[in-house]
Amino acid sequence: MSIRTGSIVAISLLLSGMAYSAQQAGGQSGALGSTWADAAKMPDLFRGTWQTRAAMVEARATLNVPYTAKAQKYVDSYKYVRDIAYAQEGCRTPGIPITMRSGPLTFTYRPGLIAIYMQGIGHTRFIKMNEPMGRTSPKLYGNSVGHFEGDTLVVETADFLPEISFQYGVGKGIPGDEANRAGGGRGGPPEPPGTGAESTRTEITTSIPKAIWGPHGEGMHMVERMRVIDPNTMELNLTIYDDTVWTQPYVAQTRHYNRYQKGANAGGNITGEPEEWVCTLSITSFDPESNSYKDMDPEAVVKFLDKLGR
Repeated sequence: MSIRTGSIVAISLLLSGMAYSAQQAGGQSGALGSTWADAAKMPDLFRGTWQTRAAMVEARATLNVPYTAKAQKYVDSYKYVRDIAYAQEGCRTPGIPITMRSGPLTFTYRPGLIAIYMQGIGHTRFIKMNEPMGRTSPKLYGNSVGHFEGDTLVVETADFLPEISFQYGVGKGIPGDEANRAGGGRGGPPEPPGTGAESTRTEITTSIPKAIWGPHGEGMHMVERMRVIDPNTMELNLTIYDDTVWTQPYVAQTRHYNRYQKGANAGGNITGEPEEWVCTLSITSFDPESNSYKDMDPEAVVKFLDKLGR
């Protein structure tokens, strides 16, 4: 569940420690990504859709990045709940980076702007190219500016609302959960229908139940580096800066995305074409008694998660 930290507070100071400053960005009208002619010069992000098989959340046993004293106290007293961060009333987005990991991505371009349709949540984020960061009111997807460093698209994002799902790390999870999944010879949850991906099973059974969610600082910002490393593979590296949570920048797991194109390597439920996604309020959860998934009423799920979190 998203952590709500109170009223929205606009960022009043320029953020420090960013990889790409407003001074560097300003006045770069001739930089790559500024004209229609640049479309043929940019790395090929724009054909087909991109899908990662890596976990939606950070899957490490520990982050290996020191917490601040305040964050360590929060983590030590954290009450685990067994939920995906955006499974809640109103289909509220978890924000980035989770939405960048939860379904096919489609990149589009016009001079000065790259848009990414995140099909798994049905929303689009916008990246202003070669512009100063500036300051905006906080948003669920923040304020993103980008530029190219050789063949790498570098995107810096700041000005996030408190409501985004912000992961501190991965902990021990709910007491007894490991035994519960393995007990009775059931072998834990099956893979979701239609995926056949072992990584998906690993995510459901280990990463999500153990994720630690918490409030981020007003100055939290992210730097993404996206690079096409071969015709069908994109690499995404993410660094998160928040000195209210960690004493040094957190470097997330490197994620690789496969390109899917219509009629080429499309398969299963990935067609290579962007598709409409409509959120509903039913929540699919695993039922250990029947060893299967079932839809639950959102109100019942909230009560169940609240009980687990006590």
